[in-house]
Amino acid sequence: MNRKIIAIFALLILAVSVSAVSAFSLSDLTGSSSDAGVVTIDGIDFNIPDGFSEVKNLAIDGDVNETEGVQYTTWGKTYSNDENKVISIGVATYDGIEVTDEIAQYIGGDKVSINGVDGYEYKVTPYDGFTYAKDGKLVIISTNDGDLLKDVIVK
Repeated sequence: MNRKIIAIFALLILAVSVSAVSAFSLSDLTGSSSDAGVVTIDGIDFNIPDGFSEVKNLAIDGDVNETEGVQYTTWGKTYSNDENKVISIGVATYDGIEVTDEIAQYIGGDKVSINGVDGYEYKVTPYDGFTYAKDGKLVIISTNDGDLLKDVIVK
């Protein structure tokens, strides 16, 4: 499997994450209750800070796609608060391919460790993000407030 193809898939997921963040408006909220706490997306845990609620109409729930003969599945959730801060989390698996750090780096960014998780922090103005490989899956977290990355990532 060509790593460039996986990088293209990763960029597609990144585009979905950024689109979800930029498509957000307060009218998208499905209620005022907080969904704070640990949430699991495709077997990977994330922490949702106090005051954030899921924007349910932006969820990606096991969407299966295929590009150049490679099938991949994506899951994602987007959360927002009353200060217009948004967190979008995406997880992708690729049939027959175990995502590694080497593949995650194709998205770009600076190699950093956040809460003991090694990955790549990137900026696509005005968004910040962090991408890494975990359990053979590609994880992408995007937000319009880079300080939130450390609050979301769970080792």
